[in-house]
Amino acid sequence: MRQEHDCYLSRIWLCFALFAVLTCSAASSLAQKTVKQDAGGGRKLEFDYNTAGQVTEQRTMGADGKLEQKVDYESRPGYFVADQTTTFYWPDGKVHRITKNTYDASANFTGEFVQELDESGKQTAGHRLTHDPMTNVYTCADWSTATQTYKSVECPAGEESSGGSEGVKKFTYDEIMKHLEAARKAAGEQNPQVFNPERPAVKTKQEVGLIVPAQVHPGERVSGRMVANAAEYADLPDVTVIEVAAPGSSDEASTLAGWTVEVAGESPQRTDGPITFTVPRGGSGLNITFRQTGNSAHTVSKLVSFPRSEVKKRKTPGSFEAAALCLKGQLCTVRGPFSGDSSKTFAAFEDRPAMVVAETPDAAYIRIPERTEPGARPLFIAENSKVVALPVAVGEFTLKNGDRQVQPGQTIVTFPILEGPSDISDAAWQAGNFPATNLEEARKLIPGFQLPREDRKGREQQEAEPKQESKEKREADEKKGGSILLVVKNLTPEQVSMRGAKDQMIVFHLSDESFSRGEFKYDLIVEAIKSGHFDIRGYVIPFLAPVRGQEFSASSSAGK
Repeated sequence: MRQEHDCYLSRIWLCFALFAVLTCSAASSLAQKTVKQDAGGGRKLEFDYNTAGQVTEQRTMGADGKLEQKVDYESRPGYFVADQTTTFYWPDGKVHRITKNTYDASANFTGEFVQELDESGKQTAGHRLTHDPMTNVYTCADWSTATQTYKSVECPAGEESSGGSEGVKKFTYDEIMKHLEAARKAAGEQNPQVFNPERPAVKTKQEVGLIVPAQVHPGERVSGRMVANAAEYADLPDVTVIEVAAPGSSDEASTLAGWTVEVAGESPQRTDGPITFTVPRGGSGLNITFRQTGNSAHTVSKLVSFPRSEVKKRKTPGSFEAAALCLKGQLCTVRGPFSGDSSKTFAAFEDRPAMVVAETPDAAYIRIPERTEPGARPLFIAENSKVVALPVAVGEFTLKNGDRQVQPGQTIVTFPILEGPSDISDAAWQAGNFPATNLEEARKLIPGFQLPREDRKGREQQEAEPKQESKEKREADEKKGGSILLVVKNLTPEQVSMRGAKDQMIVFHLSDESFSRGEFKYDLIVEAIKSGHFDIRGYVIPFLAPVRGQEFSASSSAGK
């Protein structure tokens, strides 16, 4: 059982009505078998089993034969985990403490209720916790002996929670330069114009890809990259993958580093670095030729067509801004006054060099280095005469236990996990749609999807016991409104079914409160229909306003 489900490990004591938690399931009163064990020191353990072989009650008997503790397990039909009620006793046999843990049908923790009584049977302490697994939001209340009622309190932070800062971290010019210098050293080169952190080795005749910006305008300068892992970029909305037959003969190995690319009007460029060109006007195609260095007989040509843009000219941004949450496996979008020539742009997450995959005059699309851990990971950029610090957080989605072979009738638990958003600063939890393609991606999954609107006041009115928060905190919370859409989709419905799914999807709407205890984690029950491999995927789409960069001139320490 997961650590956060255990009340003793979580250190949260909660209260529940005595009559409710004393109620046992019918199965516990009809024990089919009782097993006794020696617990040492004269104490005994007794286990009652039902006809299905499930434990319905566990008792701890003292050396004097008196009942010290009793645990009742209430197994509901179709539920993966039984609710658990634990009762502790005073030496005279009266109830001392009652604790109840509850779970939903998919084994997600939903509540913990604790009541402490003195020897006369009067309640002296208690707490109540409820948990909404779909939002990962906890609510807590403490028992007040003075008023003999429960009062809402702020829930303690989880052991894994690092907590985002209230404000945005500020950097000095020297700090930014220190990170950039460390990243350039890590790249093995001091010159950012020839920096490439991946340098893929490509076997002959493989299909590699030229990655270019998805939105380009006639006559503007843009940059792209040749990559060997083109499939990883195929579903990314801000770039386009142009498949190209890898240069080389059928009987020899080749690498991108051994070739150059030739574009009309441009000097020859290395295929393992940025490829910069001017978008042709009038909707005409662009002919690109790959030529092996020192062997003109080995060439590969490709005619690249670009969609006609309705906008004739871009409006160049006056400052730099980035997505508040950049996700591993995707590209981090940065808007700003770029040149369109990514050979003049150097990027790093902290001290790790990052590849600029594509660039236009108003945006750069940056790949997050593989070894970057989720959390607050500022992005540093050197662009011509400017250096910029962008206070972004890196997120990572994983689906543990989600890549398995199953047999008909088999039931397993998978764990969709989203890490990183807990380190988004409080100030960055603002509603927004950045980049603009986020809304389009959400509507591909959920037709008709609308941008989330904050309704914090409405939620508070629906709560039976609203939190006793300061006026300042309430006002600060109301200024928020940012959210994260998480969609878990079953791509093999003929193979497995997901418990709780609608249209083969489970949709989560997460807020800053969803990450108050660290990562978001959900117990997802998968039931096999037939044998074979199943495919369940997660899609994370943040709806957050962009964070603004802190800019410095490379020749000045005065920042914006």
